[in-house]
Amino acid sequence: MHKLHLGEIEIIHIKAGRFRLDGGAMFGVIPKPLWEKQAPADALNRIEMACNCLLIRARNEYTLIDTGPGDRLSAKEQDFFDFDPQIRLVNSLKAVGCSPEQITRVVLTHLHFDHAGGALCQSAKGIKPTFPRASYVIQQGEWDDAIAGRSTMRASYRPDDLKILQASGQIHFIRGDVELESGISTFVTGGHTEHHQGILIRAGGHTVAYPADLIPTRPHLRPFWNMAYDMFPHQTLMRKIDFMRQAREQNWIIAWNHDPGELWSKLQLDNGNFIATALDSGEVS
Repeated sequence: MHKLHLGEIEIIHIKAGRFRLDGGAMFGVIPKPLWEKQAPADALNRIEMACNCLLIRARNEYTLIDTGPGDRLSAKEQDFFDFDPQIRLVNSLKAVGCSPEQITRVVLTHLHFDHAGGALCQSAKGIKPTFPRASYVIQQGEWDDAIAGRSTMRASYRPDDLKILQASGQIHFIRGDVELESGISTFVTGGHTEHHQGILIRAGGHTVAYPADLIPTRPHLRPFWNMAYDMFPHQTLMRKIDFMRQAREQNWIIAWNHDPGELWSKLQLDNGNFIATALDSGEVS
């Protein structure tokens, strides 16, 4: 299912990349014989990952959630992560009839390069914002950590790029949970980074949740299956459990950030374990 209609809000799946990442890093302390049953690894121990973004059309305005890695990866990065050169953010947007100039808001869940790299692009005059008319919504604390290099994951940030974005005057800083407009809000999860945020879209009696790297793929629904990349693993564990309970109780639709399978799911309990179930195509108009 490529898109959802929630009342007056349309949510479109935008593919911004496909790559491979070390399976051990993606599942932390979980032994490979367990996680490989859910996410098969290649000869270099890498599992398949997607960069799934959301394009939200509401009241004739377009909001983009995350941007993927962008088009300016080095040859070393291309090889190391095995990025698919055929999947490009701007091309995916154009395929659904949306140009970069039509985007009026970009919400970044956090500033790691695989989520924020596409915020900027190369032009004849140098590096510039990909979306010239958009405000870029970023948690102030996430920005401060990225610029200062406080995180042990600082290699995942691109501070020089962020300074170019700041110079454009297009950044809109927020603090904590914020309703950006009617039906679209952010919620801080912590865990992966201290100020990592997810997105909730509410309309037409439905809620779509984009937990981003709090629960990046379906196998991460298991409480202790968490990334070695998480800066605050205990916070990830507790926040993830709370999120899954709420998502199931309130019948939320989940949009997976890095899962290479179908984008949409709902959560159910199976012998006390949360599992992802397919979304009925007739469930949402």
